[in-house]
Amino acid sequence: MAPGQKLYPRATVKKIVKAHSNCNVSKNVDVTIFLDYVLFMQTLMKEATIEAKQGGERGITARSVRKVTADTLAKFKG
Repeated sequence: MAPGQKLYPRATVKKIVKAHSNCNVSKNVDVTIFLDYVLFMQTLMKEATIEAKQGGERGITARSVRKVTADTLAKFKG
């Protein structure tokens, strides 16, 4: 991807979020959503790594990710 090229139109993301939440959204809501997503994925992978090591697996598998998904989602529930 070329430098400076946007992944998505910010206005479109704001419209989608506003339509689903029925609330006013702030100016940088798309950035906040992206950062929350990155933090969630980082936590999910960290927990899956711990689960895989405790289960004696050599690497992260879909099974280890599925085991920790519910707990990680509960941590991020707003």
